[in-house]
Amino acid sequence: GTVEYQRNIAIAGCSYSQIIQCRSWLPDEIGGIAWFSFDNPGQSPRIPIFAGVSKLPRSFEIGAQHRYRTDSACWYFKRANRLATVRWQSNRKVIEEAVKEFEDKAFLELPDIEKKAKQLYKKDPKKCREYLTTYTTNFARATMNKWWELGDYFWGLYRRGF
Repeated sequence: GTVEYQRNIAIAGCSYSQIIQCRSWLPDEIGGIAWFSFDNPGQSPRIPIFAGVSKLPRSFEIGAQHRYRTDSACWYFKRANRLATVRWQSNRKVIEEAVKEFEDKAFLELPDIEKKAKQLYKKDPKKCREYLTTYTTNFARATMNKWWELGDYFWGLYRRGF
């Protein structure tokens, strides 16, 4: 009873996390972004999901709580992150560099994405939503592919044991 339990934000048992960004000077479809990550938020990239998207990849709908599923987006991240944690001291840099790669990508691309989205919104809000849906889907798939490759890479490191 001396020390009370405190749950950190970045833990291996986390299913997902998000940071909501609201920018009132932009139309809601563009100004609202959920910076979403699956699994441990300290080991996974944040995917910018615009408020205007009309759908997400089907794999986002598949749960990861009860069993391993290769059709679940969450498992793309969970698999690589768990394997990285086995030898965290030597794998930490690999994960952190990959996360940074996608952070840099988002921050570099978003000004142009938002500019084009605003132009489309003025002409046809539906075209704007389609554009943002395509961007979000492509970004999500790129992160998923990278984390699947990382999972394969970490398995390769352990071919002779952990």
